Amino acid sequence: MQINKLAAACAVVLAGVSAPALALTAFETPDLKIFLSGASAPDNFLESIATGMFVGTKGTDWFKYTDSAAQQRAFFGVMKGVADGVPATLAGKKVLFIKRSTGGSVFGVNPVARAEALAVLKIASGVGGCTPSGVDYTCPVVGVDPGVGTPTGDELVADFGVSDVGPALFKEPYNVEFGKTQLSSAEVAGMTVTQVNTLAMGLAVTNAVPDTTYFSKAIYGALLSGNLSDWTQVDAALAPAAGPQVVVCRRVPGSGTQTSYNWFFNNFPCATNSIAGSGNTQPTRMSDSASGIVSGTGTVADPFIIDPNAGYTVIENSTSGDVRNCLTKAAAGGVHTFKDEEGKSYSVTFDSDAGTAGNQGGYGAVGVLSVDSLNSTGNAANKWSFRAIDGAGMYYDSDSTATIVPTSTGNGVHPSKSNIIEGKYEFASELTMQYRNDLAGLKKTFADFFIARAGDPAFNSSAWVAALPPTYDPTTTANVAKGTRFGNMCAPLQRLF
Repeated sequence: MQINKLAAACAVVLAGVSAPALALTAFETPDLKIFLSGASAPDNFLESIATGMFVGTKGTDWFKYTDSAAQQRAFFGVMKGVADGVPATLAGKKVLFIKRSTGGSVFGVNPVARAEALAVLKIASGVGGCTPSGVDYTCPVVGVDPGVGTPTGDELVADFGVSDVGPALFKEPYNVEFGKTQLSSAEVAGMTVTQVNTLAMGLAVTNAVPDTTYFSKAIYGALLSGNLSDWTQVDAALAPAAGPQVVVCRRVPGSGTQTSYNWFFNNFPCATNSIAGSGNTQPTRMSDSASGIVSGTGTVADPFIIDPNAGYTVIENSTSGDVRNCLTKAAAGGVHTFKDEEGKSYSVTFDSDAGTAGNQGGYGAVGVLSVDSLNSTGNAANKWSFRAIDGAGMYYDSDSTATIVPTSTGNGVHPSKSNIIEGKYEFASELTMQYRNDLAGLKKTFADFFIARAGDPAFNSSAWVAALPPTYDPTTTANVAKGTRFGNMCAPLQRLF
């Protein structure tokens, strides 16, 4: 009898460890609800990580939820067992994992350090809740961000955050979101920060500038800073159809992608107040646009108008999707609408012939984008591509389907996987994840597990990322870079292999 009781007890324990599939519905109460906020960079492989964490198939055994703008998403399912690498304390647990990308990287840093409650995806059925969208669900965002309005009580404090660069780079005046202050040294020290992987940033240029055009770090940086405001200053032979004026499609302050560009092209904040003095330069802002604000009050119904035909034009976009749209509209023609860092509405009509033949594009524009936007270069209608540094050539997706086929033309150093791994392409940031030092229990266990998975070479197979040494060895494992900055973007890239 004692043996039978022991066998039964063991069966119960083993069932929890192996985590067999359980009947799960989309809106039942989870055992663990955990919230990650910050950069959109990991969004492309979130579903792969979720697939590896949860039992069964999406739509029947585990579920995905997004908001209408695809800026927040969530995954709910039953965790697998220890045989699949899941910690024993998480095995078999029903976990609701929410990821917010709204606001970008800085929202994976400052609100995390300060435990500030944020607007978040509402996972619920019924009136005011989620609606089916195929096997997925579209859900509302509830609550308000700090300083935006009166809290509703629906907000949620992020348990951990993700940023394109480490927390130390989010400094005033260029890398902090509107109305906020940079973290103090004590606030940074109050977080556990882990470097995850390296992510390539790119020189995004519309096809109005031919792929025979030579780009260097100095040339692209001068375009972003306004020192070169006319394409004929780059090459006297350049003649974009819309005119010689340069258009810059950048991000708002606080964006991790924008922070990466400020680091690489402006030496900010690494060369600010150094022992040799300050050596940083200043990126241009929307207020530097030649036309200024032509008209409007900044509402959705009456947006501020900027005229890209007036001369050098800077457009500050809140999301990477807005930057891609800005480049596409500049290239192909059309109206680009977006919101600035204060939430004010803007409209830019890219029309080089004053409406004579519809909105005509042909503007020479440059953009601020990480190379995880590579799949957007495969659509011929988008008419832009990434360019090589120190050469004349394109890097784009030659397959217009969901499959990504990276293709290089010309010469120079392209942002290819092999160049990232070899350390030849140095315009790459080291993504970090961080949480407050007081995170504990199952939340800490999950955060540590997720961070480890995000840095695992198996989840860094995309063309624009690589896992980092010395945690992983590039001589024995694929998808691992041979060099690292050890999470400090102000340090030189060090080859270890």
